[in-house]
Amino acid sequence: MEFICEKKYIVLPASFNAQKKRLYFYIGNRLVYDLEVSLEYNEPDFCFPVNLERFKGEKIRLECDCNIDIKLECTDSPVLDYSGKYRPLVHFTSKRGWLNDPNGLTYYKGSYLMFYQHNPAATTWGNMHWGYARSTDLVHWEEIGDVLFPDSQGTIFSGGGLVDRNNVAGLKSGEDDTILLFYTSAGNTSATSAGSTFTQRLAYSTDGGRSFVKYDRPLLEELCFENRDPKVIYFEPDKCFIMVLFLMENEFAFFKSYDLLHWTEFQRLCMEEDWECPDFYPLPVDGDNENVKWVFTAAYDRYLIGSFDGKCFTPEHKGGRLHYGDASYAAQSWSDVPDGRRIRTAFAKIVVPGMPFGCCMNIPQIMSLKNINGELKLCAEPVEEFKGLIVNEAEYNDYAVSDGAEHIHRVNSRACDVKLTVSINKDFSIELFGQKTVYDSRSGMLSCGECRAPVKGINGKIEIRIIYDTVYTELFTEGGSVFMGVSYIQDTSLNRLTVKTEDNHIEKLYIAELEAFY
Repeated sequence: MEFICEKKYIVLPASFNAQKKRLYFYIGNRLVYDLEVSLEYNEPDFCFPVNLERFKGEKIRLECDCNIDIKLECTDSPVLDYSGKYRPLVHFTSKRGWLNDPNGLTYYKGSYLMFYQHNPAATTWGNMHWGYARSTDLVHWEEIGDVLFPDSQGTIFSGGGLVDRNNVAGLKSGEDDTILLFYTSAGNTSATSAGSTFTQRLAYSTDGGRSFVKYDRPLLEELCFENRDPKVIYFEPDKCFIMVLFLMENEFAFFKSYDLLHWTEFQRLCMEEDWECPDFYPLPVDGDNENVKWVFTAAYDRYLIGSFDGKCFTPEHKGGRLHYGDASYAAQSWSDVPDGRRIRTAFAKIVVPGMPFGCCMNIPQIMSLKNINGELKLCAEPVEEFKGLIVNEAEYNDYAVSDGAEHIHRVNSRACDVKLTVSINKDFSIELFGQKTVYDSRSGMLSCGECRAPVKGINGKIEIRIIYDTVYTELFTEGGSVFMGVSYIQDTSLNRLTVKTEDNHIEKLYIAELEAFY
């Protein structure tokens, strides 16, 4: 089939149970794009609009690796419903398609920019593009669409971003500062990129993030098999930039640059029990700006705390663990946040049968270093802006529950924020929407679903915060040093919050019902 590309999107009907097919897009004899999609024209479950705007005006020959009749439908304005029974209310999802790692997180002119791994043609991993969303408050998000597309160098794997405020890369061409996106071209992961390797590359915007152009050469050639996920941060003492990069297995590398285009390796680091998606940033200890340590993290939320002088990162504490759940992965922090906060998000791997999306983003978290029970810990807590979604609140203080009974509170939203304070020496449980969280005082273990974490309490108490949504729960305790992102599918008929304690006493219980951000 041949057609002139005149519309922004090609619409691909697909079914969850249809076999995967590969579509090939040719301009002349040159393969410019290919997609794997469970194409189904007869009775599709959903239609996926895929952006072809970059080919506008070109004659495209469309072929398929299966012998089927292709029925072409194109549009400039796809109608995409954001509702649905299991669409999260307070966690960002793409309107259509799969998302995973957050990418290129940066702040510019009043907006938080969030890019992410996106498959526009399925609710499973593959066809990696960079999707794009914006927010002015970290809770209300506007999905912009895909901005980085696969090419002959590879599909678009993860990376970071920052604003080149001093134009050290020399790419500025207007009034706006240049926004830089560092990413991995994953060669040989598509038909279009067959034979290419994994290279680290750059895309940039000179118009405030409205459009992006790929830099014409790689920043780093392949170092080892599938090296990926560059994250770049500015190091003020040396007026330079530091890149951390995953190599393979448990090994990472550090690079330095003064112009953001030429990079020199200066250190390698092994991270036990973790791999890929590194991040690296400074934090004050207990809020003391005279006592700053550096934090190195990887995809499973293991972390190292130490010192950094621009030449070497030296871990000073044994490795720590922040996340104990089954869903949160590949956290990345925002660059250029003007108030100095270190804010991050991750993605939750949750696929709901029959839904047109796959996975969601975590609530953005503010990061800190705290001394807790004699140990220095990395801590994560929801950003203050999250309060902007509250519609109803209830609070119980120093509340006695009758002997053997349960405290029951009906909630009327599919998303809510619950805070509970109880004694560390007594068992307790809290349940909502069919998901139960239990603390066993004898083992000191806190369980949510199938996930477990050791909890010691602080000053004889457990303070726990749980954010419930349709398919995902986020739990914070121990001052934020224990975090669980837990997958589940909500039973909306079980909308009674039930709390039971061994001593029949609740010191504090706070319940906030939340509205959808969209």
